[in-house]
Amino acid sequence: MSELLVRSVISDYGKILFFSERNELTYVTLEVPRLTQQLSEELSGRMRCYGYSMTLVHLSNRFTPEGKIDVIELVLQRPGANNQSRYIEPEQFQADGPNTNWLNHPAFHAALFGVTFMIVFITGAATIINRQITDEWDLWIGFQYSFALMAILTAHEFGHYFAARYHGMKVTLPYFLPGILIPPWIIPGFSGTTIMPGTFGAFIRIKSPIRTRRQLMDVGAAGPLAGFVVCLVVLILGFLFIPPKEYAYQFYDAQSVYNGEPVIHFGSSLLFSALGQLLAPDKLPAMYDIIHYPLLFAGWFGLLVTALNLLPIGQLDGGHVLYALVGRKQKYFAAAAFAAILLIGLVYDIKSWFIWAILIIFVIRIKHPPVQDEEVPLDTRRMAVGILAIIIFIISFIPAPIYDKALTAPN
Repeated sequence: MSELLVRSVISDYGKILFFSERNELTYVTLEVPRLTQQLSEELSGRMRCYGYSMTLVHLSNRFTPEGKIDVIELVLQRPGANNQSRYIEPEQFQADGPNTNWLNHPAFHAALFGVTFMIVFITGAATIINRQITDEWDLWIGFQYSFALMAILTAHEFGHYFAARYHGMKVTLPYFLPGILIPPWIIPGFSGTTIMPGTFGAFIRIKSPIRTRRQLMDVGAAGPLAGFVVCLVVLILGFLFIPPKEYAYQFYDAQSVYNGEPVIHFGSSLLFSALGQLLAPDKLPAMYDIIHYPLLFAGWFGLLVTALNLLPIGQLDGGHVLYALVGRKQKYFAAAAFAAILLIGLVYDIKSWFIWAILIIFVIRIKHPPVQDEEVPLDTRRMAVGILAIIIFIISFIPAPIYDKALTAPN
């Protein structure tokens, strides 16, 4: 069957955006008004008449003035071909030529990691103890904080990475997002600072379609579980080696917090409180003081990141896990979680939850997209992993992460 005939058959169903023949396989990107099962079966049947087998490897959509249009990527196996490919590289749907995407170069990932580590270190050595860069630094606190926090983030992202690689997926190395560093002397009289916690987190890009709920569970749960383990170690060490309560008073005047002005508090989770009561009941600092304890603050932030990622919404890790567990019913749990976020924001007057709500609506979305093969069930082990992820979410969740509260002097 000639290329011209293949193009002719396929073009009956939509607009061909890309067409390439490589290694006895034909790669096609096709734009159709709407992908339906009937259209897919009809096109597959017509190609089968000519001896071709067809695989749909990716589905996306875009919006035009005329409405939504589906874009599908197809792989056609020619008659007599031997190489039944189990995995299709996304790059096969791109034109030939050298890879000039420097964003995927390991050196770029390493540079992002280095810049992020530097800003997190400055946050630990200067910002969390005195707020100004030009004041005296505490290098030991900086090392504790930066190594602890970066270890949590790195474990989380490489959990996703290795799970994706296990399933043969194309995936990038982690992109670490440095926080905001405001150098001194830019503004007259300003001594410089960083915006806590010194990083906006990290992410990876999975360039392959996730075909089954088993793959979705493995990839979605691996990150939070790996990050949680490291976070747990950091918190245990932080509580085991915690100094006396008076330790924090060296960074500020203890009486100044009772002047009637609001003080920044950090909310607690079930796990944070339980570990503190178990390991250091007589040395527990006030929650407005944990910023001065590098391991506790890094562990606290790690729990916050874990819980936010495990919200059962859209493309968050929790959305992946819940969709793997209950399939398309995930949207009902996600809607309930979204409503709970709004309610918590109203009850506790936490404006950051409304920012999250906006991100969910426009970026993360509430509903999780379907996987390609919905019929492959989860096994018992993966169901247990999903339940474990839900438990971790419950014990890590912080209803009021950061809030202001005026303190009353003790009698």
